[in-house]
Amino acid sequence: MTKAYDIRIYGHVFNVGCNVVGYVENDYADDCVHIVAEGEETDLDRFTLLCGEGTPYSYITDMKIEAVAVTGKYDEFMEIR
Repeated sequence: MTKAYDIRIYGHVFNVGCNVVGYVENDYADDCVHIVAEGEETDLDRFTLLCGEGTPYSYITDMKIEAVAVTGKYDEFMEIR
């Protein structure tokens, strides 16, 4: 089943890998990394687990995940700066 998540990660975050489509951007207004990710449920579960773990250079203080409607408009994962 295809799902979509709106994820906000707070703290100091760098380079989380993915196997889903969507985008990631810095949200300076909310002081977080904002991710919209779409993919199969098992892939999104793995992706959110990786997001929560971060990398050795990450310091995550909070993470909010909200299920949202699938748009189907992404064919890759993009970084928006």
